Amino acid sequence: MTAKPTEVSDFIGELNAGVFEKQLGAILTDVAAGVIANGKQGEVTIKLKIKQISDTSQVNISHSLDYKTPTSKGHRAELVEGATPMHVLHGGGISIMPNTAKAHDYID
Repeated sequence: MTAKPTEVSDFIGELNAGVFEKQLGAILTDVAAGVIANGKQGEVTIKLKIKQISDTSQVNISHSLDYKTPTSKGHRAELVEGATPMHVLHGGGISIMPNTAKAHDYID
């Protein structure tokens, strides 16, 4: 039996009920615009920390977006943080929804 890997686009969309994905989009736009406007390098760092919730098959995903947008005289920086509880499915996949799949769903 082979587990299906976590669907990354779904995972990102589920963090903080979709807020993380919207923040990431806005941050990427802001940093890219600053890079073009000022001819300097920008930076976006995504950090994920995963910690088990008690003795369950759930984990708490701490997520942060740390970014620097170049300006004409330096840069503007911000750190955005949040956390989302999620379920670990058979084989390690991560989803906001608990596992309801049958064993045959994991076979390639």
